[in-house]
Amino acid sequence: MNPNTWTQLTSHESLLAIGVSLVMAGLVLRGFASNARRDLARRKQHLLDERKSDGAGLNAQLDRPPGWIEQHLGLIANAVLVAGLVFGVVSIFRK
Repeated sequence: MNPNTWTQLTSHESLLAIGVSLVMAGLVLRGFASNARRDLARRKQHLLDERKSDGAGLNAQLDRPPGWIEQHLGLIANAVLVAGLVFGVVSIFRK
């Protein structure tokens, strides 16, 4: 890696752009995380209703267990958001 490239990546403008991009990505991921939480609650309610009903086997997709990313998407979103804020603060002090 060229030393000139490293100084360009750690300049005030680059750090600020990276920080703003990460903050926006964190906000978008928080929307996905809230949707994943609603989906998990819907699956849980579906399983509770399926136990009570005899003919509730219509949706096989609701029976699959949630993946790791679906369970931890809120944590990932918050980590990306905080990383963006850290990059923004570092860019302010870099100036």
